[in-house]
Amino acid sequence: MEVKSLKPSELKWTCPTDFFEFDKSSELAPSKEIVGQGRAVRAVKLGLEIPSSGYNMFVTGVSGSGRETTVKRILDQIDTTTDKLTDLCYVYNFEDSTRPRALVFPAGQGKQFKEGIELCVELLQKNIPVVLRSESTASEKGLLLESFSAEKKELMGAVEKAAIDAGFSMVSIPTGQGQNRPDVLPVIDGKPHTYEQLQQLAAEEKITQEQLTEYRNLHTDLFKQLTTAIRQAQNIEIKAQVEVERLYRRILKPTVTGILDRLSGIGNKESSEYVEKIAETILTNIDVFSSNTEEADPYVIFEVNLIVDNSDRKKRPVVVEQFPDVVRLFGNIDRIVIDNKPYSDHTMIRAGSFLRANGGYLIINAMDVVRQQGLWQTLIQTVRNRTVITRPNEITRAFMPIELQPEPIDVDVKVILIGPGWLYTTLASQDPDFGYLFRIRADFDDRMEVSRKNVTDFAGVIAYICQSESIRPLSSGAMGAIAEQAVRLTGRKDKISLKFNMVADYVRQASYWAGQDERDVVTKKDVHKAISEKQYRLSLGEDYATNRILENQVIVATDGSAVGQLNGLAVYSGADHSFGLPSRITATVSPGVEGIINVERESEMSGRIHTKGVYVITGFFREHFALDYPLSLSAGIVFEQSYGGVDGDSASSTELYALLSALSGAPLRQDLAVTGSVNQHGRIQPIGGVNYKIEGHFKICRARGLTGTQGVMIPDSNVVHLQLHRDVIEAVENKQFHIYPIATIEEGISLLTGIEAGKKSAHGTYPADTVLGMADKRLRQMAETVRDFGGGH
Repeated sequence: MEVKSLKPSELKWTCPTDFFEFDKSSELAPSKEIVGQGRAVRAVKLGLEIPSSGYNMFVTGVSGSGRETTVKRILDQIDTTTDKLTDLCYVYNFEDSTRPRALVFPAGQGKQFKEGIELCVELLQKNIPVVLRSESTASEKGLLLESFSAEKKELMGAVEKAAIDAGFSMVSIPTGQGQNRPDVLPVIDGKPHTYEQLQQLAAEEKITQEQLTEYRNLHTDLFKQLTTAIRQAQNIEIKAQVEVERLYRRILKPTVTGILDRLSGIGNKESSEYVEKIAETILTNIDVFSSNTEEADPYVIFEVNLIVDNSDRKKRPVVVEQFPDVVRLFGNIDRIVIDNKPYSDHTMIRAGSFLRANGGYLIINAMDVVRQQGLWQTLIQTVRNRTVITRPNEITRAFMPIELQPEPIDVDVKVILIGPGWLYTTLASQDPDFGYLFRIRADFDDRMEVSRKNVTDFAGVIAYICQSESIRPLSSGAMGAIAEQAVRLTGRKDKISLKFNMVADYVRQASYWAGQDERDVVTKKDVHKAISEKQYRLSLGEDYATNRILENQVIVATDGSAVGQLNGLAVYSGADHSFGLPSRITATVSPGVEGIINVERESEMSGRIHTKGVYVITGFFREHFALDYPLSLSAGIVFEQSYGGVDGDSASSTELYALLSALSGAPLRQDLAVTGSVNQHGRIQPIGGVNYKIEGHFKICRARGLTGTQGVMIPDSNVVHLQLHRDVIEAVENKQFHIYPIATIEEGISLLTGIEAGKKSAHGTYPADTVLGMADKRLRQMAETVRDFGGGH
């Protein structure tokens, strides 16, 4: 059966002119709708609206498919109003200053509490000194001290009387600079004498030894009385001090508690306990809090560090963390240097995104998380325990003599990770916690069906991009050209791309070229210019490879015919550009038992899929030949001038054609290039990159001169993928180039040789004048040769 080349209309989807009812896109209502993502939208809504634990979300899909934008828009659409938001504060821990306490308040009360504490501190600083210096306080203190002074005076008076009665006197003896000690000394001739002076009098016989001994004994007894009295006096002073402090506490307590009472009703039990601790701390350290020194403010420990303030928020917070790391996600503790020593306290704790998103949603790029060592583990621990622990960053931590350990804070955050599908699969298989912590997967598609409604919706999004970025509006023709390019991006002419970041680049660049020609509206010509300019910018490597063929450095024939030789097609892909080129594939055969030798495999240049394709060819030979004789051949298949690895099975049909030609002796057309996978039954199967492959061979043929017979053979199942450039279609229209859809090896070999492939008879043989018949005859001869050769040995 004759294979007909495809019509120009089959080579590309062309946007119907009646799809757009506008002259320029500014007439369209810009669309913020989520286009073509119905499945993903349903998954996102489910994940966002189920409040249960574990319903965090992983949003997959290619970059530019609108994943983050869609999540934000759905959050805007659903009602996230709540009265359960909280404010988060850190305060001083009176029991352990290295472990600041966390206080949680209903939204708005945290700010009230902080401002209330500030007002209370201001009032306390003013009122405590005033109360302590008041006349009533001074009067009570005076009476209290007077009673203790009288008691002490009476005590010391008794010792002094005993000393006088014994002929002694109480004196104060200097012991050093500004220091004295009390003592009792005997009085002789109206003067007190020390023991050394008494010894001198005894030596001068002014007193007797008996008198000296009596003076010493009396001194010992009186000194004991004196020291006892001094100790009792000191105890009286301590008691007086305690009573004064008790007096101050009694007098100040109404003032302190009265001032702090204005905080009642704010917060919960924990905040009330904290306020009580403030009062207790002040009343037990009155001397500290009553001083007016400017060197150190004792009230600083009462400062409230409000790290999350939701006082003005009525809806659940949506936090998008663009630069996730340990500090930005989980917070940090700052430090300062005082006297050359690092210092931190509760006022230096800073909240991260997790705490700011408490009660709401946190959106993070998953790739940014897994790229940082240890960050994924910390994230999973936080999500699993629903608790945030804030620690100083590693650099600060190394210099901290005492590390602050703030109290962990329980959080209710729905985490939304955005990343590629392969990362989701990897995490799901490697992390045992991942599955039950991220129970919702929203998979964003990168394409949608081509239909009038979908293309119209697509145009609405493009109109929105033009409006939001102040890009020149597109004419209806330009919009159609953009849609056609979006279809090409999918590799199928029945699908249109949803990679709006890539599509928008063409729109921006087309607007630029319109501006260069001083047009206010982008035309189809500008779009084509943008496409061709991008192709030119990125095709340096392609041009080098093409020129090597045109200069015959890489040998590829585009006319004539040859036995066992055919042009295959390969795609070369870079980071931002792909292109196709033909390459020569040759096959040789001889009698033998080695079978089909894959030279690429033998030289360790063949990938696994390519090797599989060669084995499939062996299966084809088993089915079509050698039913009544052994398959006895040695065949070599080579990608000529291939110095890199070869993989994929898209050349397996080409290799099979070359083998059939080598066996049958039928020459193959060199003006055709071939692509297509094949199965064991000879059915041609679809391959990837069909547009690049066709355009690559066309480029070589055009450069050498189109003959009208040149073309490409592709699998018939790849017709749906065709979205070819205009120059290829024009050549087909002018019958200068042809594209043939091939369903079977039989169809292909007939087209390549101009000889009937041949149909197997009931006896398992083929007509002698067909390609398969000639191949079968050669295989029989080789089997006999191998048999005879073996018999001779």
